[in-house]
Amino acid sequence: MEATESDEQVNRKRSWIATVATVVVLGLLIAFASRVFYYASRIKNGEIDLSTYNFDSSFTSDLGLSNVVVTNGEFDLVTTDDPHLGNSDALLTIVEFADFQCPYSQEASFVMRELAAKYPNEIYYVYRDLPLTDIHPLAQMAALSGECAAEQDKFWEYHDKLYQKQSSLTADSFVTFARELNLNVDQFQSCLSKERYVDEVQEDLEAGVAAGVRGTPTFFINGNLIAGSIPAEVMEAIVKSVIGSQ
Repeated sequence: MEATESDEQVNRKRSWIATVATVVVLGLLIAFASRVFYYASRIKNGEIDLSTYNFDSSFTSDLGLSNVVVTNGEFDLVTTDDPHLGNSDALLTIVEFADFQCPYSQEASFVMRELAAKYPNEIYYVYRDLPLTDIHPLAQMAALSGECAAEQDKFWEYHDKLYQKQSSLTADSFVTFARELNLNVDQFQSCLSKERYVDEVQEDLEAGVAAGVRGTPTFFINGNLIAGSIPAEVMEAIVKSVIGSQ
């Protein structure tokens, strides 16, 4: 007859497993908090110059833009007609140039959506289009579809859908997503087929290129250009350092 564990032994094992799991989770939280504090302290003390930061390993570059000459001067890239979240009077303004087919823009989208929700009063976040059409054949149509969704006050829902379904995106997906999000499909199709916002998308692209954008995603954080998908802990540290300077 096989020996069986007593209820007491089973409970002890379960308790031990729960304790280990708790310790691991706490360890991860402490490690994350430590990294945030580390970055925030260095940024605040001026040990990190945001203008020299880049994350080239998480960046889709466009060689066609590499030879464009950037004129001297500062660039005001904050707009009122592009999708935005947060407080326009916030101390921290983040302008992102992104491509809906870029995997690194996808990574950044999740970070920025969470950050904007967590700090609605401390951040002003502006999303601008920079479709890399030489690399991503559906990028232009995706950008235009986002503008058509914005026309019906559904940009962020559509934005999320595009990035969530990025790996399976097709030319037919754009109308499908509009239907799933309960947009007026006839209006959306008309907007998309007529390329109603092609000038708006082109304006974003030209503004980004003139300011030194050479791929996606590219961020301008209070005017400082940072190329690449910024890790969540670094972005969090930037926010905390600015909030702490109030």
